[in-house]
This record gives sequence, C-alpha cells and structure tokens, in this order.
Amino acid sequence: MTTVLLNIGGSIFQTTFETLEKIPSTKLSFLKQDFSVKSSPASFYFDRNPDVFNYILDLYRTGELHFPSNICGATIRNELEFWEIDKCYLSECCLKAFYKHESDMSILKEIKNLEKYKVLDVPIEECRKGCWRNCIWKTVQYPASSRRASLFNIFYLLVVVLSTSLLFLNTLPDLRRPKSDHFNETSAVEKEHIYTKTTAAPPVFYVDLFCGIFFTLEYITRIVVTPIKWRKFFCTSLNIVDGVAILSFWVLCSLIIHQPDFIDDKAFSYVIMILYSARLLQLCRFYRFLNRFKSFDVINLAVRASICQFGILIAVFILSNLFFGYLIYYVEFEDKNSFNNAFIGVWWAVVTMTTVGYGDVVPTCYLGRVVGMVCALTGILILAMPVAIVTSNFTIYYNKLKEYTNHKHKKERKNETRFNLKKAKENGSVSPVSVLTVETIVSHTHHQNGSKS
Repeated sequence: MTTVLLNIGGSIFQTTFETLEKIPSTKLSFLKQDFSVKSSPASFYFDRNPDVFNYILDLYRTGELHFPSNICGATIRNELEFWEIDKCYLSECCLKAFYKHESDMSILKEIKNLEKYKVLDVPIEECRKGCWRNCIWKTVQYPASSRRASLFNIFYLLVVVLSTSLLFLNTLPDLRRPKSDHFNETSAVEKEHIYTKTTAAPPVFYVDLFCGIFFTLEYITRIVVTPIKWRKFFCTSLNIVDGVAILSFWVLCSLIIHQPDFIDDKAFSYVIMILYSARLLQLCRFYRFLNRFKSFDVINLAVRASICQFGILIAVFILSNLFFGYLIYYVEFEDKNSFNNAFIGVWWAVVTMTTVGYGDVVPTCYLGRVVGMVCALTGILILAMPVAIVTSNFTIYYNKLKEYTNHKHKKERKNETRFNLKKAKENGSVSPVSVLTVETIVSHTHHQNGSKS
C-alpha cells in the first residue's frame, strides 16, 4: 500500500492510493495515474481549505459524504466541483443545506431583477443630471426624490381617487339631469335608458372634465420627458392601459356633449356603457403607488412562486365541484323544483365550496344536506391551502429582501464614504493623519530626556 501525503493549504493529510480509488472518476482517484516516481510516500499539494477537505477525505474512507450545517452551500458546491465529486454522494441529511443555497440564490436573483418588473420605472442612472427633462421626470416618477415630487404625487393620488369616485357617482339617478324637459324625474327613467335620456349633473361633469385634462397633461408630459425611447415607452403595458383610459374618456365626453344622429338610443346606450367600462382601466393608476412599496413587490414574487401550487389546487377545486355537482343532482333527483340539471348542481357546488351561499338553489332532503355539509367542509380545506402557501412564500421573500436591502444600503454608504474621502483628498481639504509608530515613541522619549538633561 503506497502512502500518499496530501498538502491541503499547509495541512498534511496522510492516506493511501487504495483509499482514494474507492470513489472512481474523481480528481483524487486519478492521482495514481499522475504519480510517475516510484517512491513512497507520494506528496501532492492543493491550495484548498483544509477544514473542508476533512469531510471530502472521509468520503473515501467511509463512503459517506457529510458536511456540518455551519458550512455554506456555495462552499460545498465549489469543493465538489473542484474535487470532481458528483453531488449524488452527498448524504440525505445534508441535502437541505446544499439545496438551500440554490433556493436562496434563486430568490436573490429575482430580488435583484425586481426593478425590471417595475414597468413604470426607469433607472435614475439613465436620467441626465442637470437637465430640465430629468428634473420633471423625477418629479412625476419618483416621489421620494424631492419634496416637490412628493407633493405632486400626493396630488396625483387625490385626483385618481376623485376620478374613480365620479365613475360610481355617475350611476346614481339623483345626480343625473334629464336631457329634455319631458323627463322631470330621473329616478323614473329605466336603467337601460339612463345614458340616453339623462346626463351627469354639471358639477360632476366639470370635475370629471378637470380630472381628464389633468391625466392627459400628465401623460403627455411623461411622453416628452421620458429618458427612454418612445417605442419602449408605448409598449409598456401600464402606459398602454393609461392611454386607452384617456382616449375612452375624450371619446365619451364628445359623445355626451353631442350625440350622433345616425346612432339610435339602444346602440348609443351600449357604446356609452362600453366606454364607461373602458374607463375602469384607470384603476391601474393605483399600481403606480403600490409599486413603491417593498411589501407589494414581495407579494408579487410570492404569488409568482406559488403559481404551480395554485394550478394544482385549482384542478382539485374543479374536480371537487364536478363531483359534488353531479352527485347532488342525483341525490335531489325526486325534487322537481331544484337541480333541474347537473350544471345547476355544479353552480351550487361552487357557491357552497366558496362559502358564499346565495341560497337560490338548496338541497331539501336529508341526504342532500349531508352532501352539502361535506361539500362546504371540502371547500374550506381546499381554499385554506393557498393562503398558507402564499404566506410562507411571502415570509421567505420578505426576509431575503430585508437582508439584501440592508446589505446593499451598508455597501452604498461605505462606497459613498470612500468616494467623499477620495474627493476631499483630491481637493486638499483633508490633511494627512500622522501614524504613531514605535520609532516615533522612541524618538519622542529621547527628545524629552535630552531636554531634561
């Protein structure tokens, strides 16, 4: 048996070629082929961490690869790659630490790419400093950049809330006025004719017009001062939605002011309803403010990470609905007044499993009520699972985001301090600091002794 001395970062490990050949196709198993001098002991040097190599060598001795929990998964991966050891040799009890590193790196990668998902944002680095366009862009896009930007975005949010409220106020008959003198009571107008025979009260109309003008000017301003290309700007989903909402508003105003003669009342009513529905897209403007909060970003990441689980739960939910819907149809087969077909049974199962309970269709026999009870309990169990999954993912992403943000801020502060010191030295405003050494102390002592004598 040929003795082998392995010098790992200055620490000597003694073993034999027979031991190293127990795990084939690895870097250590090939050492015998590289050893040409027939002398013992053979000596090899590797510039690696000797503390970690202890566990690598134990694999050749015992056939099991174990690592302590305090070793980072990245270190384990790097060592396995260097020694050309397949990860299948890793013991099951150590898999958690190994794969936890991969999971953490995947989460950190998503967090680092978080800015790419903020479709309304443009990095500040792309904005030209000292330019009036950059100043306006920061005002409309970055509330935390200045006090002026904060006040503007607060005012913008108030206008969004006001405009959204007017959408609902326009549906109240008491706030609408008849278009002609033949209709004095707006409450007596049928619902399908509310947009053809009545119009919004003047105060409501003018306030809504002010909101529309404000959003239009703000949208045009962002087009003018945006630091990115217009093609990329208009291809952004939220900018498209904002443009559609503004366009529908002006088309709606023109039709309300002057109704075309070639459109009858029924068609005109449908056109107005479509345009009012399109104006609901302005609710997406709230996303502009929610996008500023880290918690909202974490929710997006948590939901995105739970899509696979959601798909499985939705499939289980649909299958359960089909099962209980078809079952209740035959259980209540003798009742002629309810559950006329299986589709009504499926509707009843959906309402019961979601614990809504409209009460439009209910089982009447005792067996049907038992089926309803089991259906409701099944729905509670199925719907409770997504909440637990999203909550768990949210906690993981939030903690990682918090750690990454704190580390990033400390790093930025350190770099900023270094930059300020370097700039101060270049300007000559920082004087060199004298360093106290042994020679300085000795010379100072001799000087004091000489002065006393």
